[in-house]
Formats: sequence, structure tokens, C-alpha cells
Amino acid sequence: MIDVIEELGVWVAAAGFVDVHLGDVELLMRQMKRLPAMAVQLLNADLVAGWWHLFFAALNAVKAMRDGTNRSRELGMEFLLYASAQRQISKAIRLMGVKPETGRVALVVIADSREKAETAIKQASKLIGGKRDDKILELTKDKADNIKQAFGITDGEIEAQTAEGKADLLDALANLVIEHVALLAAET
Repeated sequence: MIDVIEELGVWVAAAGFVDVHLGDVELLMRQMKRLPAMAVQLLNADLVAGWWHLFFAALNAVKAMRDGTNRSRELGMEFLLYASAQRQISKAIRLMGVKPETGRVALVVIADSREKAETAIKQASKLIGGKRDDKILELTKDKADNIKQAFGITDGEIEAQTAEGKADLLDALANLVIEHVALLAAET
């Protein structure tokens, strides 16, 4: 998946990986920083609520860095803050960051051109290992309960969206995750 944020002149790309054995995460992240991108971040794919979740987190992170409202010094970490809807880096890492035992990984690249984004995805794929499977980025019923808990989404919030006929359970949950991401941006 790849798309442009035209008004900001950046490309966002995402890929999913299964059967991953990360090993030394700190070393891996140092290697990722050498890739031809503005930012590269790895997330626990089990807490990703779909492409738009990642896209809007990237949009808000880039805007925060450009507007000087960022909480982190690095775009990749700013992205993680927004993706997790957390104000504190340590909480964001605990919630959505990867650990050596994380077997399902979401890779997100933010770059200033499509070519750089595609190149970074290819190079990062080799570093991550495992098998590429972008379907794990989709929101599924299997992920729903963990995502609700991680983002503090209540049954009442879900019911309010589904009762109005706006969305089914998964669409409502995805919308609410994106809303939590947006609320973090509004707090700055």
C-alpha cells in the first residue's frame, strides 16, 4: 500500500509481515534509519486498524513536525505516538512497538518521493525477514477486542456509531481509532 499526502509532499507506504523473528530490535531500528526515507517505523501489526489508521497517523506526524508541535525529535517516533494515540514515547513503544518476539509486523515508510518509499520498503523487507502479507494490516474480528482495549474504546462508543447506521462493527472501530489519533493532534 502506498499513497501520497499531496499537500505535504510526502509518500506513505506500508507492508505487513508474518512469521518474523526480529532478534535485536535496537540494531534493526538503527539499520532502518539508514534507509532512503524520512522515517521508517515498525509496529505490532495486531494493533493496526487498517491502512487509514496508518495513513492518518503519518499525516498528523508530518504536520506536527512541520508545525513545530511535535513531541519527539524524530518523525518515525512521532508517527508511533500518533499511531498509538499516546502522548508519551514509552507508552507508545509499550503499546505498539515491536519486541524480539513480535511475529506479525507492520512496516511504515514516510518518504519525499514514491521511488524512495518503494526502495525503503524493499530494503526493509530484507532486514525484517519473514513472509510479506499485507492482509495482516486489515482490521479483522480477531483483532477487534485487543484494539478496543489498547485504544480505550468503549462498547458505548461502538454502539453509538453502529446504532446510527454509520458503520458495522469493524468500520466503527476503525473510525474510532482514527478519531483517537486525531484527538491527539487536537491536543497540541
